[in-house]
This record gives sequence, C-alpha cells and structure tokens, in this order.
Amino acid sequence: MQRSLTSALVLAGAIASVSAIGAADQDTPKQDAAKRVPPAVADLLKATPQEFIKRFDKNKDGFVSKDELPPYLAAAFDKADVNSDGKLDQKEVAGLLQALRNRFGQPTAPSAKTQDPEVERQVNNFLARMDTDKDGRISRAEAKNRLAASFDLLDTNKDGFLDRDELRRAAERFRAGNVGGAGPNQPANPEADGPDFDALDLNADGRLTRAELKGTPFAAVFDEIDTNRDGKIDPKEFKAYLRMKAAEKETAEKKKEAEKKQS
Repeated sequence: MQRSLTSALVLAGAIASVSAIGAADQDTPKQDAAKRVPPAVADLLKATPQEFIKRFDKNKDGFVSKDELPPYLAAAFDKADVNSDGKLDQKEVAGLLQALRNRFGQPTAPSAKTQDPEVERQVNNFLARMDTDKDGRISRAEAKNRLAASFDLLDTNKDGFLDRDELRRAAERFRAGNVGGAGPNQPANPEADGPDFDALDLNADGRLTRAELKGTPFAAVFDEIDTNRDGKIDPKEFKAYLRMKAAEKETAEKKKEAEKKQS
C-alpha cells in the first residue's frame, strides 16, 4: 500500500507544478527529490495529522474528504483512504503524510508535543458525554456545566465549537482549578469559579477518586472533602466543600476590609 500511495503522490507532485518530480523514476535519490519540494508541499511535511485535518477540514466534521483537498493532494486521496469510506481519519492522514515525506526525502515525522494522558482522558470524557452528533467537537448547544458557562472564553478561534485543542486547554484549566485565567498554583476556587465535577470525573461514574484528582488543587485535601470516608467524593461532598471554601473566602475578605477601614 505504501508503494501505491507513494506513486499516487508522485502524480500529486506533478499536479503541483513539479512535473519533473512526478515523472521521475521511483529510484530517484531522495536527496535530489528533497531539493525540489514544491512550496505547497513543504509546509505539509512539517504538519501532524491533527494539524493537517484542521487545515483542510472545511465542514469541521473531524475528517478530510476528497473535495476538501487541493488537487495536488486529492490525486492521492483514493490510495490514502484505506477503508474506502470517502474520508481520511488521523491514521490515514498520518500514512499519507509519511508517504509524502518519504517521496521527498524527509522520512521522519515531526515530533508532536507529548500530551498529558490524564488531560486526554478528560477530553475524551467531554466528547463522550457532550458530543451528541459525534463530529469530534462540542458546539455551544451541546456544551454543559462549566464548558457551557466558559464557552466564549474557551472557544479561542470563535468558530462556535470546541475542538480537541480547545478542549485540552479547558481540561488543563479545570484540573488546575482555573477557569478564569489565574495561575495553576492558586488555591481551590469557590463553587462559583471552581471546576465542574463532571470535568474531573474522568470515567463518568459519578464519583471522584484520588487518581482522578491527582495534579489538581483538590488532591491535597481529598480526605477533608471525603466526609463519609468511603474513599470517593460524590457531587454532594464536592459542592459542600466548595461552598465551605467560598464562605471562608468571603469571611476573610470581610475581615480584611474591616481591618483596612480601622487602620
């Protein structure tokens, strides 16, 4: 399949005004081909599958169809579409990009930023619970709880959807107890500003475990929140803790204000 896809990409190169490369024999030295990488292809050689899909996915369904690609890539679509479903997923795009790099003497894919597995689990949880149309994104209508309340802040590209990158940033904010933009080392916020219970409940079982709260401000106070000492935190315990912290904060602020007036 790789050889067939590479041949298709030779045709793609020809369509991209590099007919000399497209017509070249498969035995052409890679370093020679690398010198003649079309500008339109050069940028793609640096892309990850996610970046490729984000660039060409015009209807924002999380896949790339043939009519969404420029001609020099559409020529290779059928070979890249391994399961023949008329669209390219991340795995198929990865194959297309690797064949393209091989053709132009750049066989190594760019190293992607290592994703925090806990954040990825949380993103998958968001999508499993809210992405009702299964397009790989969460729309304003689909968003719930803290995602809904913070939608405009989290929708950084203002397209009306939260994609995986935006959901990752949301997960990082929520796990840090930081929806409004404060630093990750701040103490747990009161209920009004605190993270959504569901956002922390990675396996969506209605309980928070120590493992799920690892890396959040709530990990250090797990036993304080778990008032019934059953080793898990339910929504009632979580909300009670947030209300308590909110009351403590309000009391401290009032005391500070009173002291300020007296001084």
